[in-house]
Amino acid sequence: MELGIEGKVAVVTGGSKGIGRAISLRLAREGAQVAVIARGEQAIAETVAQIESAGGTAIGLSADLAALASYDRVIDEVRRKLGPPEIAVYNMETPLSGTFEQHDEAAFAYAFHIIVLCYMRMVKCVLPHMKQRGWGRIVTIGAGAAKQPVRGNLDFAYALTNTVRVAALGMAKTVAWETAQHGITVNTIATGAIETRAALDWFADRARERGISPEAFVAGVVGQIPVGRLGLPEEMAGLCAYLCSDIAAYTTGEAILCDGGLTNAMP
Repeated sequence: MELGIEGKVAVVTGGSKGIGRAISLRLAREGAQVAVIARGEQAIAETVAQIESAGGTAIGLSADLAALASYDRVIDEVRRKLGPPEIAVYNMETPLSGTFEQHDEAAFAYAFHIIVLCYMRMVKCVLPHMKQRGWGRIVTIGAGAAKQPVRGNLDFAYALTNTVRVAALGMAKTVAWETAQHGITVNTIATGAIETRAALDWFADRARERGISPEAFVAGVVGQIPVGRLGLPEEMAGLCAYLCSDIAAYTTGEAILCDGGLTNAMP
């Protein structure tokens, strides 16, 4: 299927590992020129090398994505090396788990910073380029908590995620309304339990705290998912590629669940 993004300049934050890496690889496979933005230089280099070995075009930029000033620098560098960004994928670390009482003001402030303010900064940096070209795609990798708060339990609760994901979704919806007339779409992928290295390490830590095996813990998680397994990064990347395409020009302001049916909320 022709997605219409061949030659488009795509920026992927957190693009060197897990879901972000899968998205970088998929967009490059569809012909986009990909800027892989992340912190670790080795993982960036490996991702860029994999794209180039498959005949794709990519550059890697190391940046502290928790620093608002980083976005102005990296977007300007992308513009100079590849051209004005036309696709922007915001993929950031997940807030810490824990109950409301376990988190202080600093924890809530940091979660809001990385999920809302840094996303806001990236969007502000890419929007002028997209508006000038009359075409743009912005996709955020979010969580099912944006559609329905996750109750969890005392072992692993989601007070931070439940709070800040909704704020990010509200902002995305607002930006979608305000930019639709310029040929720009803004969407969110609301993910569930995805089989990344970071997620498996987190599962192992929770299993150790409970005194059970990682396999037993994962089995408990999978038992709650209707499709009966963890999601794959490549499945998130496929949906992201669609949302970045010409085919999805009439889809904007949406939060699309990609969680194996886990979330009970209506789509």
